[in-house]
Amino acid sequence: MSKIRCVAEWEEQAVVWLAMPVSEQNWEFRWEQIDAFYSKLVGTIRRFQPVKILDDLQIPHDDIWIRDYGPFFVKCDDKLLALGYEFNGWGEKFPPWDLDKAVSERLAERMGIQFKKEPWILEGGAMEFNGDGLCMTTAPCLFGEKRNPKERESEFLENLQESFGLKSLKILPKGLDGDHTDGHIDNLARFIAKNHVVMVAGFEQSQKEIETWLSENYENAKVDILPLPPQRQLGKETLPASYMNFIFVNGGLIVPTYNCEADSLALEYFKSVFPDREVIGIDCTIPIEEGGSLHCLSKQMPVYY
Repeated sequence: MSKIRCVAEWEEQAVVWLAMPVSEQNWEFRWEQIDAFYSKLVGTIRRFQPVKILDDLQIPHDDIWIRDYGPFFVKCDDKLLALGYEFNGWGEKFPPWDLDKAVSERLAERMGIQFKKEPWILEGGAMEFNGDGLCMTTAPCLFGEKRNPKERESEFLENLQESFGLKSLKILPKGLDGDHTDGHIDNLARFIAKNHVVMVAGFEQSQKEIETWLSENYENAKVDILPLPPQRQLGKETLPASYMNFIFVNGGLIVPTYNCEADSLALEYFKSVFPDREVIGIDCTIPIEEGGSLHCLSKQMPVYY
């Protein structure tokens, strides 16, 4: 039987994948701002490691959120395997997605990586792995009328266990209010070590569940709490701004900031837990207007030999 492991994001990476803004519907009045944001982001990541951009490889896409429609990279017998799950615009909310849902296979083919297609709907931002067989997610991102049928729950969960080599899956009841994705875990709680989670304030029951779950698996398990930044409004919408949407790079950590007083608290926290990494903040007030931030719009690929 093959040994499968989903690599933790803090492990050595080969590249970070990005998809440039192409949607006139989303960015028509903000091209200059989003272009400036991407220029800074790409330049920052390249200080630490290579960046690959779908557009440069002529892989077409509908939107920038490659975290969700791009492949999951897992190690299968120490070889890299790209898993492609179905993508339907976060429960058929935001068409079009025809190009996005084909990206995983096209990317794997272009890179010469073995590809496996799975029949279930699953987005990358919905799954948070610790590199040691543990994974966190939220229930609304797994099951629903336009996601996966609840009556096939056991079959789907068995697929997740086998596909990602999971020992334990913690399914939390909900994510942030106002999150277009139905509450992705990467805005709520993240692993910063195999036995250490940081999460947003205000989710006491989920915090208790995570603490108990971690303690069942590791000694010295720990859950830290960071406040949310002041929630931004766009018209009648509350935008899901969160410091949990950070990304690891080789030797660094890039943290979303939102031009508010809470930014300094978040940056100081990450500097304290990662003294050996360079911690950098990038203003994400532009991409959050479309509902996402750094983790949502990037996809790390681990080293492979």
